[in-house]
Amino acid sequence: MNQYTVIQLTNNLGFNPSSLGTDGDNFVWESGSGDGREIFLYNGSETIQLTDNDVADFGPKIDGDNITWISGNGDGREIFFYNGSETVQLTDNDVADFAVQIINEGNLAWVSGNGDESEIFFYNGSEAIQLTNNDVVDSSLTAGGNNVAWISGRDLESEIFLYNGSETIQLTDNDVADSSPRIEGDNVVWISGRDLESEIFLYNGSEIIQLSNNDVVDSSPRIDGNNVVWRSGQGPETEIFLYNGSETIQLTDNDVEDAAIRTDGDSVVWQSGRGNETEIFLYNGSETIQLTDNDVADFSAQIDGDNVAWISDNAGEREIFLYNGSETIQLTDNDMRNFPPQIEGDIFVWQSGEDNQSEIFLYNGSETIQLTDNDVADSNPRIEGEDIIWTSVTLSDTGEEINDLFLATPTTTEDESTEDGLAEDESTEGASGEDGTTEDESGETVYRFFNPNTGVHFYTASEVERDAVLELPNYSLEGESYQTVDPLSGGAEDVYRFFNMNTGVHLYTTDENERDSIIDNLPDFTFEGTAFSAYETEVEGSIPVYRFFNSVSGGHFYTPSVAERDSVEENLPDYESEGIAYYAFPLEDV
Repeated sequence: MNQYTVIQLTNNLGFNPSSLGTDGDNFVWESGSGDGREIFLYNGSETIQLTDNDVADFGPKIDGDNITWISGNGDGREIFFYNGSETVQLTDNDVADFAVQIINEGNLAWVSGNGDESEIFFYNGSEAIQLTNNDVVDSSLTAGGNNVAWISGRDLESEIFLYNGSETIQLTDNDVADSSPRIEGDNVVWISGRDLESEIFLYNGSEIIQLSNNDVVDSSPRIDGNNVVWRSGQGPETEIFLYNGSETIQLTDNDVEDAAIRTDGDSVVWQSGRGNETEIFLYNGSETIQLTDNDVADFSAQIDGDNVAWISDNAGEREIFLYNGSETIQLTDNDMRNFPPQIEGDIFVWQSGEDNQSEIFLYNGSETIQLTDNDVADSNPRIEGEDIIWTSVTLSDTGEEINDLFLATPTTTEDESTEDGLAEDESTEGASGEDGTTEDESGETVYRFFNPNTGVHFYTASEVERDAVLELPNYSLEGESYQTVDPLSGGAEDVYRFFNMNTGVHLYTTDENERDSIIDNLPDFTFEGTAFSAYETEVEGSIPVYRFFNSVSGGHFYTPSVAERDSVEENLPDYESEGIAYYAFPLEDV
């Protein structure tokens, strides 16, 4: 019977869990804060400090033995590359270098410069090649196989370009907005147009194929091998389509929303419905199988090969279920909150419990193994090959939160762990009814502040942050705005928050494509993680939160009030409507 040996990889105050990158036996991360951030590598036997300087080193990425990161701040950002034996400085200039991508076999690509001065560069293992040289913005860099794709230009002037290792190909030449390129091998997929005019296109290495042609919104394309899957429509009219390399198949045709798509090879899994009416469906390449049929909320489905796992919520009791290609197995049955599992092959790993009672569990296809048993917060487990890694959170003697990284490797001996400490609460429970349905899917209250000096608003769902902002003289509390969504309710999406270091404004979005584009292309924006949860589309009882852009201040304004929306549109010409940002709950529903 396999057991696991646990190794503590970090032992400091500065480990940043969001920086962790893994590939095989190699793990890379950043530790420290501010200009004291450094890059570390664990190669399966020892930890190597890759940087030791007085500037910020951050954003490590890894592929095999190859590691890249950014060093410096602002226009002093440079790109460094470690090839398993030595560190090479790839850039040395007076502009910001960022959005670096490792392609394969030591090839890299990145964006150099800001705004209309940004260009795309490619490193082939021996020299850097400048792929673009123009007076428009080049952004949204994505890579796969030997190929690199990007967007050149803005809005209606934006076009998609591809570099295939030998030549640059212009994939689009039109008067509509082309966006969201995704690449896998020789295949590139993107969205052309906006709103009801948006369509999905595919370049398969030799020709361009228009996959959709309709008068509804086509969005969220995913590519896996030769397969492309996307959503068509909005709300209850949303359906899922699949292009398998030769034909387009409509996977759903119903009057409920189909969302939360995950793919692996020829297989597609998704969530259909809302609230306690959500069910999990699987398309296995030949037929659609309904994996659940009950009156509880089934959500957060994950897939790898023949295996599908998901969360089933019955009156707040969240359990994990597995479909292995032939039967459904209930992996948990306890009185602890179980979090969505990660899958790789026949290995499933998850967090069970909250606060300092959270532990890490593993199912190997035949038995469940408890990897941790302590009084600290163990969370965010990930699988890399046969190894499991997770973060353990404790408090220092001064009350400072300490994140440390642990690694479990399979062995024939008993696994020993020597973790101790206390942790802060990192999750929020939703209220549930006695009949097995979720009565209240709302989460926290969002508070709205206004800074009269800058003319921008700030929003937070954290009472701790609210109280801290109240102490700032430049901010005035304008009151409660709306209610967020319980992050563990069916269909909840993360609302990501960014901070612009130059203007002092914040941006909030549920759009993963917008999130990735900001991270890759706007170095002035600092990614602050998930602010709270909301819905991407309307559900019963929810309300839209409208988003405006102030072309003068560069800030965004959010409101759930129709009257306020209309007043802004009619009386404030500097504010441009960007439509609905997301859906939340009104205050009176709580």
